[in-house]
Order: sequence, then C-alpha cells, then structure tokens
Amino acid sequence: MILIVSFENNEHVDKVREHLTRPSAIVDTAWFPASLALDSRCCDEAESLQLSLPDGRKINLAEVGAVWNRRIRPFDLHDDLTDNTARLFAWSESNEALQGVWYSLDCFWMNPPTADEVSQRKIRQLQVARRVGLSVPDTVVTNDPEVAREFVETRGTGNVIRKAFRNIEQAPRETSRVSEADLALLDSVRYAPVIFQQFVPADIDLRITVIEDDIYAAAIYSKPDYEADYRLGLGSATVVPYELPPEIGAKLIELMEIFEIKYGAIDMRVTPEGEHVFLEVNPAGEYLFISERTQQPIPAAIAASLERHDRTVLN
Repeated sequence: MILIVSFENNEHVDKVREHLTRPSAIVDTAWFPASLALDSRCCDEAESLQLSLPDGRKINLAEVGAVWNRRIRPFDLHDDLTDNTARLFAWSESNEALQGVWYSLDCFWMNPPTADEVSQRKIRQLQVARRVGLSVPDTVVTNDPEVAREFVETRGTGNVIRKAFRNIEQAPRETSRVSEADLALLDSVRYAPVIFQQFVPADIDLRITVIEDDIYAAAIYSKPDYEADYRLGLGSATVVPYELPPEIGAKLIELMEIFEIKYGAIDMRVTPEGEHVFLEVNPAGEYLFISERTQQPIPAAIAASLERHDRTVLN
C-alpha cells in the first residue's frame, strides 16, 4: 500500500493518484487526534501499528511499502478542550505520538520526515550546494543591522535582494531588490533574521524537478517586472522544457543524495554569461505549473517511483 501524508482536494495529490495502479490512502494530519485514531501495540505476543480513518477504514501500517510525505496541516484538537494548558498538552502528546508512527515505518519515503526537515533549511542548502560544486549567490543571513548594512552598501543599492525563509499566510513577504527606501528599514533586522543575497541577473529562470534519478528541467521566461522573483509573473511567463547541462544535473543529484531526499523542486538562474546559479531547493515544491505547460510527465514519475518501492511489489 502507498500512504499519502497530505490532504484531500489537493490537485497535486489528485494528479499523481490518477497514475497509481496500486492501493493508496490519504492521511491528513489535520484529522488527528479528533477524527483519526491511532492504535499502536508493542506486547510480548506481537507488535502492531494501525490507523483508523474518519471514514471507518483501517490501515495496517505494516502493509505500507511507500509513503509520499506531501505537505501536512496542523492538528485538529477536540473542541471540548478549552483550557489553553490542556490544549498545549494535547498538541504536544499528539505530535510525539504521530512522529513516533512516522519514524516506525521502515519503508520508502518521499521524503523522510527528518531529511525533509533538514533539507528545507536555507543556510544548509547553500552550504551543501556550494560543497558539491554549484555556484551560489553571495549571501548573508543576519539579525545584526550593521552586518546587513555593510553587505548592502558594499554591493550597492539595487544589487542585493532580500527574502524570507518561509512565506506565511498571515505575513507574506515578496522576494525583492533592496531599494534606497529599504535602507532606512535595516535597523528592523534586529527583530528577526533576514536573508540578503547578491542579485543574480538572469537570462533564464529554471525550475528543476528531481524525482530520484529523473530530472525535469524547465526554463521560465518572465517579464522584466519580475526579475527578482519569477513566481509573481507566472501568469504571463513562458515555460518550456530546458536541456540541463549533464554536469549540473550530476551535482543536483549529489545534493539530493546528501540530503537523502527523493523529491525536490530546485530553483536556479542562468546568467547572461551562461553560468548556472543555485538558489534553493523545496522538498515539497509545486510542479503542476511546470508539468501542465511543458507536458513533462512529473505526476506520472512520482507515481512510478512510489509504486516501484511499494512493499507489495517486493513481496
């Protein structure tokens, strides 16, 4: 069986399931603990690990051969827990139990929870990319206003971008070039660290989807208004397949192997001089905006990878 840790009515998940020929089930962490029941036993007689889904189906986790770990949602605690301390305790216990379930599954993961956690971290991403031989932008991450000011002033206004580690719905932040007006705001860096990077001029933005050893590279041609972040201009961008140089592909595979992840959506830029510059890897990045425009079979490749590793195939 293939277990999909995600949520229903998710187009990315639905497209992959269209290509699955083996049994699969979605487990939404938002169901836990209010409507998803856990039954884990370790006794003299035997061990067992079972989940009961809201629709009454029971999943024997010993039968799971592959897990697709694709974006989780917050726990749904019982409404009758109104005391804040009680809710905090319930959340903590639920988290400990469910993490224990995931770590107990001795099967193929796309991607393993611990590897997914590490590979999301921007500082580590740049370290690993640089060490495998990929070009990366000059970068400083700091909550020291003086460090930020020195980095920006050395490179000149307009030649540095600022970006957040993670965009959250309540406080979205665009990736943008640091302007003259932004210089007056550098003291606010002391409130939270900021990523500052040398601006990389691009002839082409690249989105490279890696699924085990399969690489699907796409070129994104967006309008000059979106030179700092192509995502804002995707509606008017041209997206076409791109032939990635073999040496760059080999370095990306090495990066994936170091992180021990089986899926990654990688952003790079090709400079006017033809240099390929690594920006980041998203271990749960979106792919439909690429596959639908380029006809690259990314959903089918994800499904094929999961089915290759399903325990029922091996038996």
